[in-house]
Amino acid sequence: MRLDPLCALDLHYTSDFHLARPYGNESGSGWGVGDDRVKGERLSGIAQWSNQPTRRGDGAMLRNARGVVATEDGGEVLFDPTGRTVFVDREGEEVSRQLLMVQFASEDDRYAWLNNAVCIGERHHQRRDADDEQVGVPVRQRDLNRR
Repeated sequence: MRLDPLCALDLHYTSDFHLARPYGNESGSGWGVGDDRVKGERLSGIAQWSNQPTRRGDGAMLRNARGVVATEDGGEVLFDPTGRTVFVDREGEEVSRQLLMVQFASEDDRYAWLNNAVCIGERHHQRRDADDEQVGVPVRQRDLNRR
């Protein structure tokens, strides 16, 4: 199966991320909002989003986000990235690994092809300081018209 590059979701929280672990272990719920850039040849613009993830007992975060991309050409595309963020050791440092399925929806004819697209994203990254540059999650799309 061939997956073609679609965009990079370059998302970060713009205020504090809130996490409640009320059960005496790692499980709980979170909430945060953010915005940033979506960059790609076929989809690019400014994104606004919110995330209300669930935290599993092993510390993995199960994303529950929704947002909208205001495209550079005046369109609007809703997006729904679901999946998980797991934390793994890489050379003695804890890093996160994001595994996502991303669904898009738009009533704009220029982006209607995304309504039935199968899109996935994956990224490994280190925890970043405020001054670090963040690399977006590369999102790839399966062209359902291609065999």
